[in-house]
This record gives sequence, structure tokens and C-alpha cells, in this order.
Amino acid sequence: MDQTRRELAHLLRRAGFGATPAELDAAVGLGYDATVERLLHPERVPDDVDAQIAALDLDQSKIEGLRLAWLYRMLLTARPLQEKMVLFWHGHLTSAVSKVGGPRAPALFQRQLALFREQALGNWRDLLRGISRDPAMLAYLDNRLNRKGAPNENYARELMELFTLGIGNYSEADVKEAARAFTGWTVNRDLTFTVTPRQHDDDVKTVLGHTGNLDGDGVIDAILDQPAAASYLAGKLFRFFAYDDPEPQVIDRLGGVFRDSGYDLRTLVGAILHAPEFRSERAYHAHIKSPVEFTLGVVKALDAQALPRDLPAVLRRMGQDLLNPPSVKGWDGGPAWINAMTVLERANFANRLATARGDQSYLDAAALAQTYRTPDALVDHFAEQFLDGDLPASSRAALLDYAHQGGDLAANPNAADRTIRGLAHLVMAGPLYQLG
Repeated sequence: MDQTRRELAHLLRRAGFGATPAELDAAVGLGYDATVERLLHPERVPDDVDAQIAALDLDQSKIEGLRLAWLYRMLLTARPLQEKMVLFWHGHLTSAVSKVGGPRAPALFQRQLALFREQALGNWRDLLRGISRDPAMLAYLDNRLNRKGAPNENYARELMELFTLGIGNYSEADVKEAARAFTGWTVNRDLTFTVTPRQHDDDVKTVLGHTGNLDGDGVIDAILDQPAAASYLAGKLFRFFAYDDPEPQVIDRLGGVFRDSGYDLRTLVGAILHAPEFRSERAYHAHIKSPVEFTLGVVKALDAQALPRDLPAVLRRMGQDLLNPPSVKGWDGGPAWINAMTVLERANFANRLATARGDQSYLDAAALAQTYRTPDALVDHFAEQFLDGDLPASSRAALLDYAHQGGDLAANPNAADRTIRGLAHLVMAGPLYQLG
């Protein structure tokens, strides 16, 4: 695979969920910079994904139906970076159905996902104001119970500790005063945001050096005045898109760009995707794919448009229960995605797609046998399709040994079918494909 195609495959994995062969060809035709600009401006890209999801007739009044509809959106959208950002925000500005339960939970999470989609690449200040008013968040971190005279500190604490600043950049007094500022921010009987004046503490507060009759918006403004604020989110997003343990000077540079832009998320994400570090060998195949990235990446690489109906349950067994992160920290990610059980689930999913036949087929083994008539050609095809051609010599030799066991593939269609499906499974389930 040539360098341009390799870089674009990397870009579409990180700034989306992988690419079909046609999508990768289109990106190569545009070039790297133009593809980044297209990703950064989803509003310019026509997208009929809503109609495609509607045609599937999924019951989104149930959480499992909402999960599957969201997965289809990730798979089919013509605006992949927007949806990748929705997934990022879901894991960063975390809420979970385990706590925000009840019959109205699906509607609340639909509303929250819509907020993340609308503000995916917007302004950080606006998104913080929006999530502070979001009914699912108000329930999840208990701010709906935050009242004058008995402030609840949960939301104020996580807003500073996990969402915006990080430990060491605020004090306990700041948390207590911020909690007072958010008193009275709650939901009404229709589960929409409201401020209850009699429950709001309108006395003077001091948060992060800002003094006055502060409310929640005043707290957000005080937070974004802190030197740590821009670098904190810049670091989180860089690690999401590029690699862990980034160099401090990289985060300082990106934090400066973010701060100078007035906290414009499109500017920050664009700076990351254009950064030499993002396109470096250190970033390439440098992180373990999340279950969502792994499963959707397989389906896209196979150029399919259908998902197993039980995919939300499959993801749950792999450790990523959408709309239900394990804690307010979201998912730990990285090595935490991999253990004996989750590796088995990944292998089983790869085998399921590789061996499916008939109406449920994801792999046209007969067509591949006609196109790639030798074991060498088949192995090289799967290496390019799934690994950008980066197959170590030892791994290639092992796959060739397996392929040769099928005998004369051209003379034996049944052996060719088994060999091709087996090769696909071995590549998809192998350690190299787990790296994005």
C-alpha cells in the first residue's frame, strides 16, 4: 500500500470507524488535506442516514433499539468524524442508563446524543452549557437534587475533575462554591431543564478566583479562564485520536491553538489531524481498538451495510456497553479492552462474519477465489484489506502455510471456500487487527 493510501486509511480509522474500499478510494482521490477538511465540515456533506435508519424500523423507544440505531448511524453516515465525536463525548461527558433508568430513559439519551451531534465540532463553552442543562446528566450526577441550603457536589466536582480541568487545578472550596452556583438547576415533570428560583442560592460565591452571584454559566466561564482548561481537553482529544503519553510540548502547542480559537472544537480537532505527530509512525497502529471500532471496522472493511441485530449485546460482552459506561470516568480503554474473555468475543465475532453464508453473508468467497487464484494473492489481498499491507514476514508465512493446506484452490471450490473464510477469520481475529 502506498504512503498516501496508508495515511488516509489511518485517518479514516481514527477520525471515523474505518472505510469501505470505495470510501478509501474517494479519499485518495481527494488527498489528505481535502479529506480532513471534508471530515471537519459535516454540514457541507449530504447525508441520508436518517432515512436509512428509519427504513430499518428499529424500536428506539427501547434502549437496545436506540443502541442499534446509533451503531447503524456510525456505520452508514457520510459524516464519520461528527459521529466519532459523539462517541468521544459519550465517553467523556458521561451518563449511564444504569442510573438514568425508567421508561423515559431512551428519550433522554436520544436527546443527549442529539446534543453531542449538534455540538460535536462546535464551541466547548456552548457544549458545557448544554450538558449542564441536559436532563440525563442532571439525573446521572444528581444535580436535579441540588438545592439551596443542601448543595449536592457531584456535578460540580466531576465537571472540574473529569470534564474540564483535572485534579490539582481546583480546590475543595471551588467545588463547594460551584455546587452552590448550580443549585436549582433541575428538570420539570416533562423532564426538560428548568431553574427553580426558590432552590437557587443567589448569594455571592467565589469559584476559581471569580466572585459574584454566580450561576452554572458563571462557573463554566471561570473554569475556561483557567490556564489548565485548554490543555486538559487538548490532551484528552489528542490521546483519543493519536496516541497515549503525548509529549508535553505537543499538548502545550495544541492547548494554545485551542485557547486562541476561543475554544473552537473544530479548530482543535483540525490541528490534531493535521499535526505531524498524528501522521507519525508512533501514532500508526498505536492503540487498541475499542469494541465499537473493531466491530464496525470489520463490517466496513468487508464492504457491508448490515449489522447483526444482537451487536449491542456482543459489544457488552466485549466490554463496551453503549449508553452505559461503567463509571463517570467512562471506559478506561487501551489495554483494558483486552482480556481472555474479550479476546474470545472478538475472535467469535470475526468467525461469525467470515463464515456467514446466504442472506447473512459478509464475505463472497466464490468471487474472491476467482479474483485471487493463489494463496499468495489471497494473503496479500487480506493483508491490504485489513492491515494496510503491513503484514510482518513471519505472520505472512504462517498465513501462507494455512492457505496451502487447502490444496489447489482453483480445482476445489469447497476447499477454496473454507480456506478463504479461514484466512479472513485469522487476519480479523489476529493481534495486528486489534490495533487501530
